[in-house]
Amino acid sequence: MSYDNEKIFTNCGSIEKRIGKKPEFLRFSAAHTTLILNNTNISELVEKKSYKRIPQLIKYNYEELDDAFLYESIHDGYSKNFKSIIKRRMLISKKNIGINGEDTIISTKLSSRKKIYNIRFHLTPNCSCLITNNEKNVLIKTNLNNSWIFKSENKLTLEDSIYINDGKRISKTKQIVISGVASSPKKTETWSIYKT
Repeated sequence: MSYDNEKIFTNCGSIEKRIGKKPEFLRFSAAHTTLILNNTNISELVEKKSYKRIPQLIKYNYEELDDAFLYESIHDGYSKNFKSIIKRRMLISKKNIGINGEDTIISTKLSSRKKIYNIRFHLTPNCSCLITNNEKNVLIKTNLNNSWIFKSENKLTLEDSIYINDGKRISKTKQIVISGVASSPKKTETWSIYKT
């Protein structure tokens, strides 16, 4: 997510090939701004850089509404190991500068197995952030003095992260994380980010 030539949310980046072997952790799903189940990658690579497990179903939908742009995506990257489909829905407002989002875990089969989820939003190093007392809002300030508020109905945490700029420079940064346990056949987390 970018605004006013500033990137706000990102993935952790990638190291240039000429520096040496790329660390595996940069390929992990946790290094991206997405939902993950039980700290497991959505796809799985083997040493020869071929995929052992990948999503078979990936769908994307875009629609322009009167007051917003609607983006929806769905994948079955967790269908084999966790019997779940993941869906993300985002409404980008035409009137206000912001996004309303929701991430949903849909069970494809009844199971007693716990599904611990984390939804990660990696911030770029040009952002400073502060969590509010109720732990459901994060205030974000950028280098260009743009202010944002990230909100969730669930408690949020701020965790350490890294960002690799220009393929070689590693910077410390933060990530906003929504965590929980999906115990019902359908679990939805809602979140939003708006410019203040």
